[in-house]
Amino acid sequence: MRTAQGIAHYALTTTTLLLGVALLALAWPRLHAGVRYLPVDLAISRYFSDRQIPSDRLAVLIGFADEAIQRHDHYRYHEGLSLLHYLRGLDVNTPALERRPAYAMAAAEAAAVVQRAPAQTGAWLRLASIRWILHDEPEDIIQPWKMSIFTARMDAALLVQRVEIGLAYWPYLDDEAVAMLRDQMLLAWRLQPGTLVGMLARRDRPLTVTRQLLANTDPVAIDEMESWIGKLR
Repeated sequence: MRTAQGIAHYALTTTTLLLGVALLALAWPRLHAGVRYLPVDLAISRYFSDRQIPSDRLAVLIGFADEAIQRHDHYRYHEGLSLLHYLRGLDVNTPALERRPAYAMAAAEAAAVVQRAPAQTGAWLRLASIRWILHDEPEDIIQPWKMSIFTARMDAALLVQRVEIGLAYWPYLDDEAVAMLRDQMLLAWRLQPGTLVGMLARRDRPLTVTRQLLANTDPVAIDEMESWIGKLR
């Protein structure tokens, strides 16, 4: 009986150890990916605080994010890699011939994000913004722009950027898109009036499109916007 108990105990112990080893083997790529991605996480967090990532760090961080993806294909790592390529495209220290490829990589990674996690509103808007920069077809810009609004209509940090893209592609908007632009403009006016007016002063200073959008909805807002823009002169 003791021998049988000993065998059973040995078998249970061995099975437990094998199970533990198997679980560790499965978890290791994910753990290693997280470790490699940690500097990217920290740099992006600092960027959203002070809007700065040193030019010479971008290439290093892109390598870290790419290595994390190779070890564990998670949308969050694609999101970080997309942002880093986008910032490299914007960086004045990036050689002119390398900017378009950087934007193209940023767009490809943003597309990878929304393919894996369709509710990532920032990735949808970045995809629209990059396609705008690259002068893609209007419908290829408007569709991700719409998806950004569908997935997080009230995201205050994205409102003014959405309005700017909508104004830039005003001639191509269908009725649904026009209604969405109107909604985003009114939300931006309520939540970020100063930032909105600053953008309107660049994009629609005579408020030509803005009047068409809001004339039947909020004419008082138009008058107030015009007053604000007048003070910027």
